Amino acid sequence: MHSLDSENTGRYLVTTGSGSVYLIDLDRSVMSRLPAMDMTADRSLRRDGQCVDLISLTECSIGRPMNLIIDLHVPGVMRTTRRTTDVTAIEPFPDTAGPTVEGS
Repeated sequence: MHSLDSENTGRYLVTTGSGSVYLIDLDRSVMSRLPAMDMTADRSLRRDGQCVDLISLTECSIGRPMNLIIDLHVPGVMRTTRRTTDVTAIEPFPDTAGPTVEGS
């Protein structure tokens, strides 16, 4: 798969150039980020490994940064924009396989 957007359905694993992997569940409008194994603490993000509400997937194409609009449920913050390093892979994720986004 070369690109993905909010019009798609299903679950996907999106890998970025930093080595982070995002589990994107477009059916439930949630996502989870698993940082690269060699990621230093200063590169970790709030809610790594946790289920986060996905408002919109505005860009997700191989060779380009992925842009997400998410809701971290921080008081006074309506939404947060995340931009990743370039996407290196987009793979459909079968419903019968783990891992799952926490809470799904």
